Amino acid sequence: MEIEYFGANCFRVKTKKTSVVFDDNLDSLGKKNITKNGEALFYTQEALKSEKASSSAKLVVDCPGEFEVGDLSVKAQSNRSHLDEEGKSSATVFQCTHSGVSVTVLGHVHGELSEEVLEMVSGTDVLIVPVGGNGFTLDAVGAVSVVKSTEPAVVIPSQYDAAGFKFEVPAAPLDDFIKTSALKVAEAQDCYKVDKPDVELSESTHIVKLNIKKA
Repeated sequence: MEIEYFGANCFRVKTKKTSVVFDDNLDSLGKKNITKNGEALFYTQEALKSEKASSSAKLVVDCPGEFEVGDLSVKAQSNRSHLDEEGKSSATVFQCTHSGVSVTVLGHVHGELSEEVLEMVSGTDVLIVPVGGNGFTLDAVGAVSVVKSTEPAVVIPSQYDAAGFKFEVPAAPLDDFIKTSALKVAEAQDCYKVDKPDVELSESTHIVKLNIKKA
């Protein structure tokens, strides 16, 4: 699988045959949507849904379940969102699997993961986790706590301060998370190719910073 980042919590995950997009609400943030005709589009919260992006997708999902999209298997579990009152679960955590490799898109969850989500996410190869804080999503401390509880091989941070994005709630800089985590940071790259042998050889969890691509 390959992972591309477009800012906020918007990612494209693709194989040679299939391409899916997560949290494409870029039109509400001063950017262009990236969803192409025929792609499947997944939202970690219904509130993030963009009608413009959704109109291009062949499938739009914002709820728990199990989905087959081309050669990708996508499993989804609900969890309390960062802004939910206790007892509510309006966030959806997605995990993509292909050829034995797993990529999990956490979304704006509360720091305490449900038992079902924790079971699904624990040991994932790649964990995509928001770090911007300021009341909207997990902050650096909360994100680190989730990383420690799930023990992924690779962490890709999202939803941090970036030039040109008009966030309703200001996001903290990525450096806050990097310093708090004390994890090794790989060289920034445009596209992360998830390779199972490389992941298995990783001695400890490390951060992969993806450059923000233009639509």
